[in-house]
Amino acid sequence: MAQMVGLLLGGPGAKITHACDGWMALMKIGAAKEPFHVIITDHRMPRMNGLDLVRRLRVRRFTGKIIVLSAYLTKETIQAYEELQVDMMFAKPFDCEELQLAMNLLTKEPSESVTAH
Repeated sequence: MAQMVGLLLGGPGAKITHACDGWMALMKIGAAKEPFHVIITDHRMPRMNGLDLVRRLRVRRFTGKIIVLSAYLTKETIQAYEELQVDMMFAKPFDCEELQLAMNLLTKEPSESVTAH
């Protein structure tokens, strides 16, 4: 599932890293030579859930975007993710086109300012 989402969102040229749980994701993010631009996490994962992963990323001052995809988003977890300022949340099952649009919006480079002469 993770590889499919990665290909869908990043295309064939995207560098995709997969982790089997939140703890492994944190280790891979910390060991990466280049910073990650976007992290996509589930909420319910073994060893470390999505909330704990995002909390630890915030402590480390992660500057990339964070998307949460989960079938287990309750009112309380949504509020907790909002307090941690995640960029987007999607409930599973999710619409692939909506997710792709969200990714495009999050990764779009800001346009340079234009001055009329």
